[in-house]
Amino acid sequence: MMSVLLQINLQYIEEQLGNERISNILWCVGIVLATLLLKRPLSILLAKLSCSVANKFSDKKHGKMFQELIVKPLELLLQTFLYYVAINQLSIFLNQVIFRRRQGKELIEIRISDVADKIFMLLLILFFVLVVSRIIDFIFRVLLDKALTEDDRDKEQLFPLVKEIVKILLWTIGLFWILGSVFAVNIPALITGLGIGGVAIALAAKESVENFFAAFTILTDKPFQTGDVVKLGNLEGAVERIGFRSTRLRNGDGSLYIIPNKKLVNENLENLTQRDTRKVRVVFNLKYNIAHEKLQQLISDLKTMIQNTLHVTAPVNVLLETFGEASFQLSVNYFLPEPLAEGANADAIKQEINLKAFQTIAQYTTPTPAIPTPTQQEKEDEETPDTEN
Repeated sequence: MMSVLLQINLQYIEEQLGNERISNILWCVGIVLATLLLKRPLSILLAKLSCSVANKFSDKKHGKMFQELIVKPLELLLQTFLYYVAINQLSIFLNQVIFRRRQGKELIEIRISDVADKIFMLLLILFFVLVVSRIIDFIFRVLLDKALTEDDRDKEQLFPLVKEIVKILLWTIGLFWILGSVFAVNIPALITGLGIGGVAIALAAKESVENFFAAFTILTDKPFQTGDVVKLGNLEGAVERIGFRSTRLRNGDGSLYIIPNKKLVNENLENLTQRDTRKVRVVFNLKYNIAHEKLQQLISDLKTMIQNTLHVTAPVNVLLETFGEASFQLSVNYFLPEPLAEGANADAIKQEINLKAFQTIAQYTTPTPAIPTPTQQEKEDEETPDTEN
């Protein structure tokens, strides 16, 4: 009985459906269904095998990160490969001619298999380059974490830039690979043509090239590093990242400034992190109702008070600066060490000095006498005429 059933089944699958053997169609459908069901588990398995290799060069935290980075590209690459195997089971279908043209004595024919080969080759190269790109991200992430642990500021700002350059080279190679393998472009001739047109390309990308070389100037000359607080004109912020085209600054209020590297190299830049003192300037507006001797004593007391305040460094200057229409200005300038001692706070020191300065000034200035305001009863008495006469 079993032999009869097998004979019937074998005879059935050897039949044809649309000039294609049913067995080939079943193989194609079976591989596609298996791919849809197993692509995720297989990609996770491959990622875990790769993760075990990555753990030998880093800790488990990095191994898990590597698995998260690579599992999706591996799934796409595996899925593309299995779909290519599935569609190749349809030999009759793939041999169908979809384009035919006679060029002179030569007959040009394009079959479905030719189009399928090109499409799958394009996808395989694209996803393979994506996998390599994620591996590069992982390698530089491990190197950057190590640099952060060792507090190596040079490597902290160098690794992101090198990573970008490596990835640009990788995708450039991938592009040439696609042009040569998929579109049958003569790569040596193309490179020669690009060499001839390199001058025009360089002129068109002049700004980008200048910013690129300015990035290397910043990395070699080191006017600032990642994490430093810099000031460029009216812009001030902490350096978050140095890219090959621009540098990102984060202001104290959370604003993000993206500044071209060329501007940072060509203009005057102040590195606030590398200063050893911080200047503080306060201006007081005083009225003219103070005697000359009292003003001199006020200036002396303010200077002594600030000099005796903890953490304040010399010089301390209290100057009579400008005269206005109704008041004159006292300018107070003092310095705080940078960085401050542990436990000290710059805002707290400024607040202490300002409160003491207010108290000192109040002792020497004469308050403006208050003009008495008549009461309601007094107003009524003034308005009521005297009728006794």
